Amino acid sequence: MIRNAWHFYYALRLVFKMVCGDFGGCVAHTLTGR
Repeated sequence: MIRNAWHFYYALRLVFKMVCGDFGGCVAHTLTGR
């Protein structure tokens, strides 16, 4: 279960980096409600 969550988080991070280019900025943008 923990490994699954880790893979899920890793996949999300890769997607965010691909889409936004800047993970930090993307996280803030997503948290604000996109």
